[in-house]
Amino acid sequence: MLKIGQTVLNNLKNGKNLNVSRYEIYLKSTIAEAKVSEIQVKLKPKKSGSPQSSMVAAVFASLQNEVKTPLTDDKISKAGDINELLSISEGSGVSRKHALKVVSTLAEWSSSGKTQLSEFENDHRFIKLCRILSKGAKVNRAMVSRSEDLSTVLSVTADDEAARLINNLTLPQMIKVMSTLTTRKRRSVVLLRTLAYNVAASGETLNLKQSADLLYSMCNLNFIDDNLLAKICEDITVEIKKDVKKSSVVGSIVTSLGLLKYKNNEVLDLLSEWILQNHSICRSNDIFSLFVTLATVNYLPSNSDELFKVLVPQLTISEARKPLVWLDFVWSLVVLKQASHDHVSSVLEQDFVEKIEGANVFGKVKLLNINGAAKYLMKDFNGDTLAPLSDIHNVNIVRTKENGEMVECVLDTVKNLIQSDNLNFDVNTGLGFSIDVECLLDKKCNPLPITKENSNKPDLTKVALIAYDYHNMCIGKVEPTGANVLNSRLLEACGYKVLTIPYTEFKITDKLVQRVQYLESKLKNIVK
Repeated sequence: MLKIGQTVLNNLKNGKNLNVSRYEIYLKSTIAEAKVSEIQVKLKPKKSGSPQSSMVAAVFASLQNEVKTPLTDDKISKAGDINELLSISEGSGVSRKHALKVVSTLAEWSSSGKTQLSEFENDHRFIKLCRILSKGAKVNRAMVSRSEDLSTVLSVTADDEAARLINNLTLPQMIKVMSTLTTRKRRSVVLLRTLAYNVAASGETLNLKQSADLLYSMCNLNFIDDNLLAKICEDITVEIKKDVKKSSVVGSIVTSLGLLKYKNNEVLDLLSEWILQNHSICRSNDIFSLFVTLATVNYLPSNSDELFKVLVPQLTISEARKPLVWLDFVWSLVVLKQASHDHVSSVLEQDFVEKIEGANVFGKVKLLNINGAAKYLMKDFNGDTLAPLSDIHNVNIVRTKENGEMVECVLDTVKNLIQSDNLNFDVNTGLGFSIDVECLLDKKCNPLPITKENSNKPDLTKVALIAYDYHNMCIGKVEPTGANVLNSRLLEACGYKVLTIPYTEFKITDKLVQRVQYLESKLKNIVK
């Protein structure tokens, strides 16, 4: 390790003392052709309140990759002693990349015993290199605050290096870092993975507020870590059994689990039980969120009978306040098979539909789902349904990149079994989703043309192939989400046999022959 002494710091400030806060920081060489080396700098605290800031922190915060210069790089790598190495600093065209490489090499030599700090710490060439590295850098003065280590991590812009500091933080500080990343919308996968690893490995139990904050951050940063989620849920099962009196923190946990599509039956049972027992102090939005989350992961809790009996009657369209909140709730009841005719009618009335026409795609899709349920799943429904010319029918359903790749692979595979003339692709059902591939098979699994006449023959099987990528499945349990389960129910009600193709079984990286054999076997089974 290279310890920069007080003499060097004094020289860098023209004889004045350099006041810095205590912290550990690592510099990594970014030279592509060189072996990565590290410098760990430890500085002891001086008096706080000085306008001067840490040069080393400034260096770290401003590191950038620069243009490759093989001749100079080669000269540095072949240097045999301090003089050869520091000669790089002579002249006016020294880049920050070369300065960092020289300092990194000196650190390596010092660590291995090849040289001593005293041999170069006062050398004007070494001091010049340090000045080059610190030139123009911005420093966060919060680093001199009481939470020095925490502020250091948050002020560091190089994610790999900031991640190294995480090990020195307490559990509350790590949660604070993650919350701050969320506030700043800084989705650093390196930092997040390091935080997730350290929090998951912590022996301390997260309280409900900490669990809620972590889940909220994971939602907003679109960051999924199975081990961290398992740790959070394990601690929730402990903390929820205590004397919890705040509905907001429980509601936050429920909402985040739904947004993450994380399915943990034990946690969902405990949260459902807590809300049922404490519904008198719960906010309406927290109760609405519970049903939406249960529907999202397609789960009926162990107390579902009492839950629906007690809570559903309390939730009204006026309690929802916003049309989309009420729409989400009714859609949830449809998924969970608990929607009444009145519930469905309330969102299919023209006045309500007009409020949704300007909503986002998800709202329109859910309205189409509910409309399909009214037509095909609910017996004797005599209320209004969507008008054929309603703008809701024109919703443009965009696939995710992953789903598009999965569907394309399924299409290519099916074409090796069935001629394209006997297939329909990307069929808009008008129910809020599309059929990836449609085919018509006889009892011997032979394909036939998809005509209106053939489709009505009872001895033929209409098959809808639906590809499930990662986003179509729950996290925690590899099961389809509530939306996809509802889609399958609607298709079955329309006379289809549904062949779901999950990414866990059908892999786009498999050889074509394996994929063909898989689909052929599935199609034969579905016809039987």
